[in-house]
Amino acid sequence: MGAEAVARERVHALAAPADDDELVAVALDWARRGEAEGDLVVAAVLPWLAEHLRAALPGVEVAELCAPTPRGPEGIAWQLAVHARAQAEGRRLRVVGQVLGDDRRGWDECVRSEAAYEHILGRAHTATLCLYDRRTPSDVLDEALRVHPHRMVGGRVVDNAGHVEPATFVSSLGVPAEPVQQGEPVLAIDDAPSLADLRHALATALRGRLGHRDADDDVHLAASEIAANAFRHGVRPVSARVWASAQRVVVSISDGGQAFVGPLAGYRPAHGDDLSRGGMGLWLARKLCDHVDLEQTERGLTVRLTTAVRRPA
Repeated sequence: MGAEAVARERVHALAAPADDDELVAVALDWARRGEAEGDLVVAAVLPWLAEHLRAALPGVEVAELCAPTPRGPEGIAWQLAVHARAQAEGRRLRVVGQVLGDDRRGWDECVRSEAAYEHILGRAHTATLCLYDRRTPSDVLDEALRVHPHRMVGGRVVDNAGHVEPATFVSSLGVPAEPVQQGEPVLAIDDAPSLADLRHALATALRGRLGHRDADDDVHLAASEIAANAFRHGVRPVSARVWASAQRVVVSISDGGQAFVGPLAGYRPAHGDDLSRGGMGLWLARKLCDHVDLEQTERGLTVRLTTAVRRPA
């Protein structure tokens, strides 16, 4: 597929410019094409690139990102909102987005979120270009390429023969190791007697671990939602572990059930925008924690929540 076909087809492409000058040129060219074709053009980029876009193309809507890029549910919700606006205006949505992780685990989350985006918006009438700059580790770039059905080569959008279906791709990644789990947990509960008892124990174990009160509360809320899912939808016994270091806190909740919902669950509420119907547990966890991993084994389902400790300066 050449660049001339972009106007009439759905595109989710990866571009990997060699340097910052090329990155700016690619972003500007993509946005200019959209303006020429009457698309609703939006950009989600770091501040330095935002300056270039605003100066050259004042008609482009620019949202400034901080590094690392937002958690998956936040980015997907933003894209769904602007896509709905484009539909209401009778236009196609064209996005240029910059992708940046802060460490290897952060990059892993970026790639998983890309897969979730492809899963959720795979049929949407959009043209999205994801920019991975020269700071991207080569192994991350290889993984990211597998998520995108298209890639940019020499300024042209072409089909990506290495593209893998999103759920298959995420399943192939497995569950990343968290070194803190090699040590003794600060909380270990097997066969929790009740949800209330487990929530209380989790609150006690997490207090003061994340660097500030709001983060403690966020992780506790996320863990409580996952625990509620285990009691309501899983099979007892329900167990929990908490590991903590100066850098990371990991919480795992396990039950004996086999109702695995798939590796891409939780990037949107289970019942869509009608939150009154519930189905928000995994979604809230993904919004509140840095990483959420699901692992189904013969013994049951484990949901692991991982969040970095961020102490006030």
